[in-house]
Amino acid sequence: VLTGITYDHGNTGSYLHTGETYWTMSPSYFKYPGVANPYVFMVGYYGTQLGNHPLSYTNGVRPVINLRSDVQLTGSGTTSDPFKIVGA
Repeated sequence: VLTGITYDHGNTGSYLHTGETYWTMSPSYFKYPGVANPYVFMVGYYGTQLGNHPLSYTNGVRPVINLRSDVQLTGSGTTSDPFKIVGA
């Protein structure tokens, strides 16, 4: 919600919008509690709305890290100019 995306409500202006569908690390629910059948939130390519689907679907995964607000970075985040942590 802090990114401007909610369940079934997209926001193509969000930084999470990549044009790809990918899983988040947040489980949504277990269809059959006690059985390994988790549903996980995903960000959809069609406008970045959150949805939930079983892990049997094929989607990518995007890693997440959290940095303190005083950490300094260089780079643009592209393959040829990746982000680099230079100080805190």
